[in-house]
Amino acid sequence: MENWFDVIEPHRDIKEQRFSESVFAADLGDVASGTAHPDYNDPYTFARNTFFTAGITNLLQQVSRKLSKGEGPAVIEIQTPFGGGKTHALISIYHYIKNNKKISKLLPKDLKTLSASIAIVVGTHLNPVEGRKVDGLTLGTLWGELAYQLGDKEGYKEFEENDKQRIAPGKEKLKKFLTGKQPFILLFDEILEYIAKALDAKSLKGNLGGQTYAFFQELTETVASIDRGMLIISLPSSVLEDYTGEKEQGLARLNKIFGRIETIQTPVKGDEIYSIIRKRLFQDVQDPSKKEEIIHRYFDFYRKNKQDVPAKAREPDFLQEMKLAYPLHPDTIDLLYEKWGTFPSFQRTRGVLRLLANVIGDLYTRQKNIDLILPGDINLNHTGIRREFLKHTGYEYESIIGSDIAGHQAKAQILDSENLQWKGLAERIATSIFLHSFTAEELEKGINIPYIKMATMRPETMPALITEILKSRLTGSQGVLWYLNERDGRFYFSRLPSLRKITRDKKELIKKERCTQEIQKTINQEAGKALSTYVWPQNSHAIPDNKAIKLIIADPDFSESQIELWLEKRGNNFRTYKNTMIFAVADTAGYGHLEDQIKEYIALQEIKKEINAGDWETLKGKLPEIKENIDTIEGNLSYNVRKIYNTIYVGENKIDLGMPTAAKENLSSWFKKELEFKEKIVRNLHYRMIIQRFMSDRDELETKTLLEQFYKNTELPMLEDENVLRRTIQKAVADGALGLAIIQDGEISEASFRYKQTIPFDDITFDENEYVLSKEKVEKLICPQCARLLINGLCPNTCPKCGTHLVQGRCPKCEMGLGPVERCEICGSLLVNGKCPNICIQCGTHLVDGICPNTCRECGAHLVDGVCPKCGKEQEKYREVILRIEDIPTTKIADLNRGVLLPISREIGGFKLTLEIDITNEDGISKETIEKIVKETISQVGARITKEKLK
Repeated sequence: MENWFDVIEPHRDIKEQRFSESVFAADLGDVASGTAHPDYNDPYTFARNTFFTAGITNLLQQVSRKLSKGEGPAVIEIQTPFGGGKTHALISIYHYIKNNKKISKLLPKDLKTLSASIAIVVGTHLNPVEGRKVDGLTLGTLWGELAYQLGDKEGYKEFEENDKQRIAPGKEKLKKFLTGKQPFILLFDEILEYIAKALDAKSLKGNLGGQTYAFFQELTETVASIDRGMLIISLPSSVLEDYTGEKEQGLARLNKIFGRIETIQTPVKGDEIYSIIRKRLFQDVQDPSKKEEIIHRYFDFYRKNKQDVPAKAREPDFLQEMKLAYPLHPDTIDLLYEKWGTFPSFQRTRGVLRLLANVIGDLYTRQKNIDLILPGDINLNHTGIRREFLKHTGYEYESIIGSDIAGHQAKAQILDSENLQWKGLAERIATSIFLHSFTAEELEKGINIPYIKMATMRPETMPALITEILKSRLTGSQGVLWYLNERDGRFYFSRLPSLRKITRDKKELIKKERCTQEIQKTINQEAGKALSTYVWPQNSHAIPDNKAIKLIIADPDFSESQIELWLEKRGNNFRTYKNTMIFAVADTAGYGHLEDQIKEYIALQEIKKEINAGDWETLKGKLPEIKENIDTIEGNLSYNVRKIYNTIYVGENKIDLGMPTAAKENLSSWFKKELEFKEKIVRNLHYRMIIQRFMSDRDELETKTLLEQFYKNTELPMLEDENVLRRTIQKAVADGALGLAIIQDGEISEASFRYKQTIPFDDITFDENEYVLSKEKVEKLICPQCARLLINGLCPNTCPKCGTHLVQGRCPKCEMGLGPVERCEICGSLLVNGKCPNICIQCGTHLVDGICPNTCRECGAHLVDGVCPKCGKEQEKYREVILRIEDIPTTKIADLNRGVLLPISREIGGFKLTLEIDITNEDGISKETIEKIVKETISQVGARITKEKLK
């Protein structure tokens, strides 16, 4: 990196830090009396150090034309804010009139030399009560001063009586006197101060203040009527530099007097301030190519990272400003000139020069290795620099700077020392924010992130690093700066501690017991109800020994070694149902973070309560920020709780669930979903697993024993409920993989035997003597032709005469009939003992695809009066059904009968059929039958419904 002082050096007095404060305190009265600092008193030194702005050059040209040719305005008001270059402009005019030959080579081009009479009146140098004693005279008024300065003793005699009586002389007398003094120029500075003193002087004869107003009224009109005479006065552009009501009224009155015939001039405009500062503080550039290289490197960097910097930093005009301001960054000057310049006590040009002289001297002395002086490079640890700011902000900010920004224990500097790769960014960020925190305009206080980046970034800086440091280390929940505040995206320092500091102080007072109670309450709220949940049980006895899946959310002191003991025993008794316990164990680091968040939550709630009670009146403005922080913590609780409980144990098997998603989800729902995905909890179970694990070496197994194994054996998956196993057995029987039967005393009940048929849920009871049978055993027990259970080794469908298998009740061999063959009118099935085998044994309703329509579709239980006794869900039914079916293909009549007419008949019996189905039945037809069977069949056969009424 090219050092700035290798490209352009400061003036010697700046380098050696031996400049006097008076160097930047221009005083026209001292210059006129010859007592000013040589930088102002010596005309050549003054002209050499002065950047003749367009405003000053224009003033000098107007003076030249008016006094030499009588052309142009006669009365000029120089108007700027405090410290805006008014006095410097008047001194420039003074040296042009008095010493133009000495400085002719340094003056702006085409400015001719001239001689003229000059009178200088500086209000701060005059005493309205005692007057000014000179040459044996006592000058008591402004008109006495002008008469003496333009005409010596003889001139004074013409106004002596008016001076002693303190009465303005009038226009006639003034014109007669001034006409003979042509060419002349009258320079007035700090007049408002003089009038204020004159108005306050009660001991004066008459009213000197009022007469002074009258004198200016007469003088302006008189000078305007004289060809080669000129009056120039400096006035502030507002009363920011004055505090009393008298001065405000005085400024308004003077503006009214001069406003009638004046021309207003502003000495310094726009970017001229950059050139003024560079010329006064620095020598000429030693290596212009290096300067260009540095400036273009920054400008290209800003354009490349346009999303990170203010829009103005990418404009061509800003490139020009950088060239004019070098080696200072334009923003280093702008924030002082525009923000600090709004303070009544801060003199714009003069104050900026004095401050920057200290800054540059400090950087040069420390040989700070930087190529461009950014706002963040200003060293607030330097006593002189810090004092320059504090005298405008108030010295209470001394401790704030020492606490947060610069000093032995300053937090920003400590952060930088712990993170050397930052290259001082924490302090530079804090410094930039501090410098932008002060302005007379409340809405302009503070600085947003793009301006912070521009104030601190160099081309080798990663913009994201500044955001990271600011939001994660200086501010935010982990921020260390106590007095750094943020409002509407603007960061600023304030005497009021930041909410972070107040919150942190409150957090330190919160006892561990209270925090622990709040955490347990929070975890209870986030536990959910998807599983039977137990939060922070203190012993194994608190966990019941039952078949429900139990989630144990352990407290932070719970040891993983306890899991085996809790699985083994409940208190002093051995535990039966081990495969029903899930342990969630807290992550220590994550728990510490949650503990901190809960403390902050409690602290914020307390602060909010105290503000609303009137205890923190000054913090009322922070209520929106407090609410936002509370909402943020509440919004993150679900995530943070899941984050610390992302390790669970199923049995003794450890499962790492990884980082949770940001979406809100309670613990039990999250665990259940993850364990279902990992097939540790199952909602569906393939019968292949039962066959392979339990039936490989046996022919039969009691269903009750099978079910118990899933609750006891931790090597098996957990069943969501016992219906999971019911569905598995139901499917296995339907597919012919297993058989189901009641076996008592070694005998199989023929009525209970089920194989290769769909059986209702309620047929699987898990009662004693209910067994699943292996396929191999079943095939030995049934007839291979009709699958009926053999009785004494014989099929009941065997002809007793010849042993041949019957076909529809008749022996095909001997034609022996065993009685009439009867079929069900509804489904066409052969009746068994006069009854249809497809009738539900509980309610007598015809089965649909082997399942009773009165079966709950959620849990498989048989409905009672249309309501499930297990889950309470009521079956949806239509009490009135009207369907007009058209375009029925004749080839699909059988399909229509099977899929439309029979399903309805099975539920309600017979009904009348015309061109429409028209049914009204108080018992109703299940919605599922109509929607999933009837309508689907109509669609499949290619027919269409042209009229429909379902209710």
